[in-house]
Amino acid sequence: MSLPSASRARPQPGSWWYVRPMDVDIRLLDAERHVEFGVPIVTAFGLQLPPERLEQGRRIPELQLRFGAFDGDLLVGSAGSFSFSMGTPGGPVAVAGVTMVAVMPTHRRRGILTRLMRRQLDEARARGEAVAALWASESTIYGRYGYGMASQCWTASIERARAAFLPAAEPPWRARLLSPAEALGVFPGIHERARRATPGMPSRSEIWWEVRRLRDWEARPGSGNPLQMAAIEIEGRPEAYALYRVGHRWDPVQLASGALTVVEAVGATPLATRLVWRYLLDIDLMERVEANLLPIDHPLLLLLAEPRRLRLQVTDGVWVRLVDVEAALAARGYADGGALTIEVEDAFCPWNTGRFRLDGGAGRVARTDAPADLRLDVAALGSTYLGGLSFRRLADAGRVEERVPGAVARADALFRAERAPWCPEIF
Repeated sequence: MSLPSASRARPQPGSWWYVRPMDVDIRLLDAERHVEFGVPIVTAFGLQLPPERLEQGRRIPELQLRFGAFDGDLLVGSAGSFSFSMGTPGGPVAVAGVTMVAVMPTHRRRGILTRLMRRQLDEARARGEAVAALWASESTIYGRYGYGMASQCWTASIERARAAFLPAAEPPWRARLLSPAEALGVFPGIHERARRATPGMPSRSEIWWEVRRLRDWEARPGSGNPLQMAAIEIEGRPEAYALYRVGHRWDPVQLASGALTVVEAVGATPLATRLVWRYLLDIDLMERVEANLLPIDHPLLLLLAEPRRLRLQVTDGVWVRLVDVEAALAARGYADGGALTIEVEDAFCPWNTGRFRLDGGAGRVARTDAPADLRLDVAALGSTYLGGLSFRRLADAGRVEERVPGAVARADALFRAERAPWCPEIF
């Protein structure tokens, strides 16, 4: 997760709110300083995390880089980077998952965030991570660093009494509640099968599962809503899983008015996805079922007899930045839509500026001096990278310049993805 920054407008000398940029020192911290590294994000978001949770963060092997911004010996900013594989249309790509970005409120508007972003992207390039991705807590920040909104997601709040499915044949299936140890043996395999078919889903190590997904950090004695873990089995094989909480509430005449909150529900197949949601929507004593971060093409909209009862709201999901445009474009797959030459502008990472020829049939990507069919900046290209936003939509918004008639349609044919990108977890 990334921190909001007061960067909607750049302060100018003479403004009452102008503060001279600060010459901070950006240092790489080792895992032993993880708790210290977490201070800026905890402070900025006003969090109260148990010491054990902060301590456990150092165990996650994906968290490869921890950068600290120091004013003398004082830590005033932070930026972390996970290293994982993320699905794209056509295959996985090495990704720098940007996380824990924060600047202390005492040091805002002094260029510290820009310094952290500069170091982070330089390190990602050196490590061969062709793509960077993040969840933006404030969407006005990251476009100037080359990130583009690459996916959208739904939030749903469903009246359980109005959650009837349209009639459909279902094979025999069953649900089983699992302990965390049992879930650790079952859920990762389901997730990996789903990930191979879904752009935007990151890989997870066993420790990631243990610390970030299956450890019930929110449970407290007497809270009454512990994390539940259910597996859906079809013909004896686990095909889907759900992580959820049930919050029981009763009104004065003892009518149930609680809500079930879905933390994560993943199916390895479309059938398994339908069945895990049938299970969740059938749990008794719940007035509502609430979920967020659902993929924009989730089948629930077409499964329910009354789809408007989902009360869907759309928000932005993962943001993507191409660190090495040529390598990133070569890592994904393309439909057989002919050739296309794209001119890319990248002010923050100038090594990416140039023209790139894509040969969809052969899957080749190379720099070229040939005239461009399309022109766009690296943030707009990041928006199209996972197949979540089309070149047509960006062109309609003035974000893509079509130099050759029909080039936008060719680009959309090349970059087409069968599924909308989805990341089921804020990292």
